[in-house]
Amino acid sequence: MYLITSAFGGTLGLIFMAIWGMFSLYALISVLKNHNISGGGKMLWIVAIIVVPVFGSLFYVFWHKVKAI
Repeated sequence: MYLITSAFGGTLGLIFMAIWGMFSLYALISVLKNHNISGGGKMLWIVAIIVVPVFGSLFYVFWHKVKAI
């Protein structure tokens, strides 16, 4: 158990946080650039990405890809 907690608290945790930050930033930029979403919809997506960053970002990116198909 110590090995797992020390790995996520160290380098692996830093890598995960950097990837998560870039993914959330990508989702926020994508929401702002999307012209198919109204102002209220954009606000809801931005709040979802900020309040629940991991799930909000993942849900938006997958929802956006499904809608594009």
